[in-house]
Amino acid sequence: MDAILLVGGQGTRLRPLTARRHKSLVPVCNRPAIDYLLAWLVRSGIRRAILALGLANEDLAARYPAGRHGPLEILPIIETARLESGGAIRNAVQAAGIDDRFLVLNGDIYLELDFAAALQAHFQRRADLTLALHEVEDPSSFGVAVCGADGLVTGFVEKPPPGAAPSRLVNAGAWIFERRIVEEIPPGPVRVEETLFPSLIARRRVVLGYRFEGHWADLGTPARYLALHHDLLASENAVHPAAAIHPSADVTRSAIGERSVIGPRASIHGSVLWEHVEVGEAAELRDTVVADGARIGPAARLDRCVIGPGATIGPGAAPPPGTIVDADGQYHGPHVG
Repeated sequence: MDAILLVGGQGTRLRPLTARRHKSLVPVCNRPAIDYLLAWLVRSGIRRAILALGLANEDLAARYPAGRHGPLEILPIIETARLESGGAIRNAVQAAGIDDRFLVLNGDIYLELDFAAALQAHFQRRADLTLALHEVEDPSSFGVAVCGADGLVTGFVEKPPPGAAPSRLVNAGAWIFERRIVEEIPPGPVRVEETLFPSLIARRRVVLGYRFEGHWADLGTPARYLALHHDLLASENAVHPAAAIHPSADVTRSAIGERSVIGPRASIHGSVLWEHVEVGEAAELRDTVVADGARIGPAARLDRCVIGPGATIGPGAAPPPGTIVDADGQYHGPHVG
């Protein structure tokens, strides 16, 4: 069985973290995010992954060229124009010669789904389309599925106001397609979530909502990206072997990337540091993401900040909580105390 990974987006919502790398290459516990999806595909028995690549995705294409990557065959499909999800699926199916049912994954998710069980449910209901659904605490920023007692999807509510959602089950970005419905995707750059899915439901085709309990996360924003790390690092750190942490530094529930250097008496809690990050003496970071090559000055204090690649935080600087510093940006005040 084949899987199509929709990885053509520009990662706009994740900036400045995606200023210099594809959103699927942002590190999750020091591994590219897409590696987790590819490993899940292997465990799920998928034999070929088609990467639906958009414009300016050269870094991802170079990292995963066509050919075998362990037990998985990877086939990149380069799009020459923006196609959205529907156009990307149609283009990938035609270019890869897919002639049977297949799986589609959004490229910016992390999931633990029993795919064999989902596929069995798809077979049993003879579904045209099966949508993986996951329950979240606040569905207001997602597409919410409305399901009947029989488990079939009867409608969608896109980003309902807080407290107004008909359920807490959201579209998890993993879909089992029967090949025949590809021909029903409208032409042009369209989103299947807004065209094909509602059309199938309106025509009473069998669209199954498969609810799963395993871990799931949408990595589309810095806040959600950090929240995933909080879940994965609830009681431990993820420190790259080539990172250097001074013995007097305090690091808890954090990820520290390759060749990053943590100075004496620095405190890092609930944070994610990418590669080649420098943290000065007695600096304090809490719930903060720091991209590659950034420098945090001695005695600086960062709380819930997002620091872009190559940025500099001056000695003693204390940006207001929630501050975002762009790639190569600088912040030197106000100061601590």
